[in-house]
Amino acid sequence: MSWLRSVASSEEVFDEDVDDISLQNKEWKYNMEKRTQDGFREGIEAGKEASLQVAFNRGYREGASGIIRIAQLKGIMSAIRCWCQVHVPGTPALSSVTDLLQRVERHEDELVETLRRAQQRPPPSLTEMVDDMEELSVGQKSQDIESRCTCSGKDGANEDCSGIVRSKGEDSEMHSYGSSSKIETLKELQKVCLDLVTELELPDELKLHIRQLTGC
Repeated sequence: MSWLRSVASSEEVFDEDVDDISLQNKEWKYNMEKRTQDGFREGIEAGKEASLQVAFNRGYREGASGIIRIAQLKGIMSAIRCWCQVHVPGTPALSSVTDLLQRVERHEDELVETLRRAQQRPPPSLTEMVDDMEELSVGQKSQDIESRCTCSGKDGANEDCSGIVRSKGEDSEMHSYGSSSKIETLKELQKVCLDLVTELELPDELKLHIRQLTGC
C-alpha cells in the first residue's frame, strides 16, 4: 500500500507543477503582448514626431529659399534705382522705384525675423499640438454655447443678437482684410516690379529674370 500512497503523492506534485507552468505561460504571454503593444505605441509616437520634424525642416528650407528670392529682387530693384538716378532723376518713376525697394526690404526683414524665431523655438511636439487642438475645440464650443444663451428670449432679443453676431463677423472680416493688405507676398512685389520695368521701357531680358524668381 505504501507504493500506492507514493504514486498518489507524485501525481499531486505533478499537478502542482503543471499549474505553475500554466501560470508562468500565461504571465509570459501577457508580458509579451504588453511589450508588443508598448512597442507599437512607441513606434507610432516616434513616427509622428519624425513627421513633425520633417515638416518643420521643410518649412524652414522653404523660408530660406524665400529669403534668397527676395534678396535677388532687392538687388534688381537697387540696380533699377541706380539706373533711374542716372537717366531719369527727379521723376515720379524714381520715387516709385525707391518706394518699392523699401517695401521689398521690409518683406525681407519679416522673412528673416520669422526664420530667426523658428530657429530659436523648437518644433512643437505631438502632445503640444493635441493640447492646442483640444483648447481650440473647447473654446469654439464655449463660444457656441454663449451665443445660444444670449440669443434665447424674445423675438426682439433674437434680432438684436443676430445683429451683434453679424457685426462681430463684419469686424473680424474687416480686421482680416486690413491685416492681409499690410502683408505683401513676393508675387505681389514681383508684379509691381514688372509694371515699373514696363513703364521705364527696360529690356525684356530683365522681365524674364524677374519672372524666374517665382517661376511665373
